[in-house]
Amino acid sequence: MKMNGRTTFHKVTLIGLINGLLLGWIMKWVEILSGKQVYKLLLNVDFLPLIGAVSWSEESLFFFHLLFSLAITYSYVYILHPLKVFRKWNKYALAFITIIPAIMLYFPLSALSKTEVVLPSDLTAFFLWTILHLFYGLSLPKAI
Repeated sequence: MKMNGRTTFHKVTLIGLINGLLLGWIMKWVEILSGKQVYKLLLNVDFLPLIGAVSWSEESLFFFHLLFSLAITYSYVYILHPLKVFRKWNKYALAFITIIPAIMLYFPLSALSKTEVVLPSDLTAFFLWTILHLFYGLSLPKAI
C-alpha cells in the first residue's frame, strides 16, 4: 500500500462519501419497501446529550452520517491497515473486522432511541442492518 499524500486523501474521501451515500440511500429504500425503520435508526441522534435536543433536518442528520462514514474509511486506511499487526491480513478480512462495531451499534442505537425506530429484538431489521453494513464494509478496501 502506497500512501502518497493528496491522491490517497482524495481517494479515501471519495470512497468514504460514496459508501456513505449508497448506504444511506439503500437503507432509505429498504425502509420504504420493508417498513423497518433502519434508515431512521441510521440517522437517529436523539439520545445524545445536547445534539439530541436539537430538531435537525434530515439533510443535517444525513451529513452527520457522511462524517461518520468518512471517519470509518479514514480509520481503515490510515490507522488500521498500516498497523504492523494487520500487515499480513487480507484487506477484506480487516474491512469485515472494521465494520463489526457499526453492525453491533444496532442494539444500543435501537435501545437508546427516544423516538420510535426498530426494537433491539427485531431480527428482520437487524438482518437488514447487518447485510447493508457488510456491503459497506466490502467497499472499504477500494480506498487503499
